[in-house]
Amino acid sequence: MAADKSQPSKNTDPRVEDVSWQAQKSAMTRDRILDAAINCFINLGYTNVTTAKVASTAGVSRGAMLHHFPSKTELIQAAVEYLHGKLLEDYTQRVNAIPKSKKGKAHRRAGLDAYWEYLTGDLAIAYHELCVAGRTDPELRQILQSSSARFSEHVHKTNAVLFKEWNDRGDRYLLAMDVTRFMMEGMAIDQLTVDRKKRIPLLLDYLADRLEEIFKEGDSSAIARHSTSK
Repeated sequence: MAADKSQPSKNTDPRVEDVSWQAQKSAMTRDRILDAAINCFINLGYTNVTTAKVASTAGVSRGAMLHHFPSKTELIQAAVEYLHGKLLEDYTQRVNAIPKSKKGKAHRRAGLDAYWEYLTGDLAIAYHELCVAGRTDPELRQILQSSSARFSEHVHKTNAVLFKEWNDRGDRYLLAMDVTRFMMEGMAIDQLTVDRKKRIPLLLDYLADRLEEIFKEGDSSAIARHSTSK
C-alpha cells in the first residue's frame, strides 16, 4: 500500500526543523529592521537616521544589527529596495481598490485620486525625501537610480490599464502621462500650500478634464505639435 504523502514524516530530523526555524527567525528579524529603517526615514528624515536609531526602533541588539547589516551603506541599500517593494504594493492596492463599476471617464478620474493618495502617503513622502538627499549623496543617488527606473516602469504598465483607451496614441499619450505625473508630484511636494483641502480637488478635477480634452484635440493643438504620433 502506498504511503500517505499528505502526512508529515515521522522521521523528520529535528536538526533540519531547527535550521528551518532559525532561517525563518532570521528573515523576520531582518524585515523588522527594514521596517524600522523606513519608520526612521518617515519620522526622522534620512539625514538623521543612524544604525543605532534603527536598531533601537526595531528592538534588536547591536550584534543582531551588525549580523544582518555590517555597515550603514548595506542597511540603506536594503531599506531602499524594501521601500521600493512597499511602494509598489501600496500603489497597486490603491489602483485595484477602484470599483469595477466605474467606467470610462469616472474610472480614469478614480485613477488620478488613487495616484494622489499614493503620492501623499508616508511611504511616497519618505521616498521623495531620499531622492532629495541623493542630490548631494552620490552613494545614495546610485542606490536610488535602479529603484526609480523599476518603479517608473511599473507606473507606466499600470497607467496602460487605467488609461487603456488612450495608450495606443503614441507620444500624445506619453506627453499626457508626463504632464499628469509631474503636475501631481509637484502638488504633493508643496505641502505648505494654503487651503489644500479646497484647492487640490479643484486641480485634480481640472487635470481630469484636461486629459479628456487632450485626446479629443485635433492635430493643431499644442500637445499634438509636440507629438510624433497622433
